[in-house]
Amino acid sequence: MSVGETHVRMNFWDSKWDLDEKQCPCDIHFNDWVKSEKLTGKTIYHFGTGTHHIIGIEQATNGANNVVFGITASPEEYRTYIQLVTERPQISKSYLCYFGDIYLTNPRLLPAFDIVALFHLGEFIDESTTTPQYGGLSDLGLTRALLENTRTGGNVLIYSESFAHDRAEAVADEIVKAKEIAYVGKFEKLVIYRKV
Repeated sequence: MSVGETHVRMNFWDSKWDLDEKQCPCDIHFNDWVKSEKLTGKTIYHFGTGTHHIIGIEQATNGANNVVFGITASPEEYRTYIQLVTERPQISKSYLCYFGDIYLTNPRLLPAFDIVALFHLGEFIDESTTTPQYGGLSDLGLTRALLENTRTGGNVLIYSESFAHDRAEAVADEIVKAKEIAYVGKFEKLVIYRKV
């Protein structure tokens, strides 16, 4: 550290999420939506992989030629990704997961996306992460940063039963009003928008 620089610890989730369809079916619904829409050759951004990595695994193995770029702030979920691709290395050709705080996203480090799954938007933000010292984005800033890398006509999805759905919906409403995205509809418990 240079003189005057203060060390700030990364905001991470010191827990994990195993697949529980009854409590949180969003990842299962996402895979069902991709299948129902017959989406192929798409680049997908996925916020919150879980230890199950079901979106990455399904899209890497279903023959649809989709690729998934996932982020987790849980060290345990990241460890399960390392174990997954160590034991099944072919999955790593279509599914990349990284460990980090999504609110520190830099669009310059990301590829172009066709689909952005923000099922956990607003759930893990810590008010201290938006301070100048930490340099994190707000939920609105994060969504706009990801939209920078989303192709026109691409989709942004949120989860209607997230405990922070009101925050995610408020962000989506603001971006709809700015005519950056348009409401498309619902699929199961997912709310779908299209970049305009």
